[in-house]
Amino acid sequence: MNLKNRARFGFLAVLVLWVSVLVSCGGESRTLTLDLDIPELICLDGQRLFEGRILALVGIKTVTTNIQTQKVQIRYREQDVSADKIIAHLLDFGFTVNNVAGNVAARKRLPACCLHQE
Repeated sequence: MNLKNRARFGFLAVLVLWVSVLVSCGGESRTLTLDLDIPELICLDGQRLFEGRILALVGIKTVTTNIQTQKVQIRYREQDVSADKIIAHLLDFGFTVNNVAGNVAARKRLPACCLHQE
């Protein structure tokens, strides 16, 4: 390989490395937090069911539930899932989210203990 070809090869190698660094940095996703009121979250069965349903979504990092206050905090990757998708997912499973009633048919499948305050 002559000097001219080595210089081209070196330049291309540096260019490929630089582009790969830029692409990997640009693809980083922010982690956001979503706070919700879930009135069905009043028992351990409901807590386990809720956590299982929400953790089934791709992009969910952590779920913190509080059955005393009926509040949840969900940390998620913005690139993988949106707050609207999380809320729609929970509504589809019958949970009430921030005073919006979930799917009626799915609500009937929630554990009886989750509905005893109605």
